[in-house]
Amino acid sequence: MTRSIRGIALVLFASLALLFAGTSTAMAASAHEVPNNPIVCTTNGTTVTCSGSVAGLGNQAVVAVVDADFACQTRPGNNNPPGHIQGDSGPIQPRNGRINFSVTTGPASCPAGLNPVIGDFATVSIYDLDGNLLFQKRVRIT
Repeated sequence: MTRSIRGIALVLFASLALLFAGTSTAMAASAHEVPNNPIVCTTNGTTVTCSGSVAGLGNQAVVAVVDADFACQTRPGNNNPPGHIQGDSGPIQPRNGRINFSVTTGPASCPAGLNPVIGDFATVSIYDLDGNLLFQKRVRIT
């Protein structure tokens, strides 16, 4: 009987080890901006382009998404109609847990006679293909 208890204990221990090994792998991922290729966002007046590198993403494909706000410039004293522009990279396969990306949003558009004014910040988000957020940073647009 001692032998069967040892066998059950060994199977239980091995199962727990596999469970925690899978969990620690997911928790060990610590996505971060790569200092020698920081995220930079620029605008040409109607679109925003953000590029840079993020590491610590693991080896599964990810998607980089850029979001920015804009307003349609009106005469002083009037409300500026707000807008939102977004772009994504499509799937990117990390190499050694790292991606380099460059994402341009769609163009900001306003009603005839009004000019878009891009906001001061963009948000860069990295998601896995299941939609889980892995990394996010708010970046000043230059």
